[in-house]
Amino acid sequence: MTSRAVAILGLTAVLAGTGAATATAAQAAASIDNRCYITASAANIRSKPTINSTAVGVAYKGWSCTVRDYKYPGGVQWAKVTFPRSGVTGWVRDDLIHTPGENTPICLPGTCND
Repeated sequence: MTSRAVAILGLTAVLAGTGAATATAAQAAASIDNRCYITASAANIRSKPTINSTAVGVAYKGWSCTVRDYKYPGGVQWAKVTFPRSGVTGWVRDDLIHTPGENTPICLPGTCND
């Protein structure tokens, strides 16, 4: 699981454990910046989150995208993304994209240097 998913689940668990929040994991995920871009030279866009599914397109390095969902079948994380450039929506392996959240440290209550 990538640091994005772990951070969302961890933050939700910490807040829920304190009784300080009523937000669900879905609400927490919705508040995260879902912009992304392709980091590989080329990435197949697939109809399902598996390498055996039909490729519905190809995205190239630097193409911007928007993350819609994540799945973790068979130990590989996939992101369902939409590409504004082509209008195509499909699944791309998570290790082939970058999101702003990957560079943002998560500061949980009591763990931050003030």
